[in-house]
Amino acid sequence: MPLVAHTSLPTFQRLLEEGEDILNPDRASHQHIRELHIGLLNIMPDAALEATERQFFRLVGACNQIAQFHVHPFSVEGIERGEEGLAHIEKYYESFETIKTDGLDALIISGANVTHSHLSDEDFWQPLTEVFDWAKQNVTSILCSCLATHALIEYCYGIKRTPRPNKRWGVFSHKVLERTHP
Repeated sequence: MPLVAHTSLPTFQRLLEEGEDILNPDRASHQHIRELHIGLLNIMPDAALEATERQFFRLVGACNQIAQFHVHPFSVEGIERGEEGLAHIEKYYESFETIKTDGLDALIISGANVTHSHLSDEDFWQPLTEVFDWAKQNVTSILCSCLATHALIEYCYGIKRTPRPNKRWGVFSHKVLERTHP
C-alpha cells in the first residue's frame, strides 16, 4: 500500500496496526515514484468520520503500487459536529483554502447524512458547491460517494434526487446521449 503518512492523522497508525504497509515521509522521499495528491472531502457525521477515512485510505492505497499517495482530508462548514469531531478535524484536517492553494490530482467526496428533503436546503450545500466549482476547474478526477453523487448531479445538471423509502443501489439501465463524451 503506497500511502504516505505525511501527517500525524491517527488513521495512518490504525492502518499500520492492521498490517497495512504505510510509508513514512523519509522512506517515501528516497523512492523515485510519482506522488499523487488526493483530497478526501469527508462530510460524514462524527460517528463515521474516522471509519470513512480508513475505508477510503485503504481503497486509495490498494489501487496502484507504482505511485505514492498523499491523502489530504478536509471538511466544510455546515455539518453538525460534536466536540470530538470538531477537535479531530481541527487537529488533523486541512482547510479548503490550503487545498485550493496546494492543489490536488484527484478528489474524493464522501456521503453525508441529510436532514431536509431538498439538498439545497442543507447547511453544507453552499460550501459543498464551492468545492464543486473549484474542483471542476482544478482537479483531473472527482469521485463522489453516496449522497455526494446526488449533490454533484443536482448542482451541475439540475437533476434532483428522488427520495425513496429505502436505499436503492446497483447498476441500472441507461442510455448514452452524448457518444463523444470521454
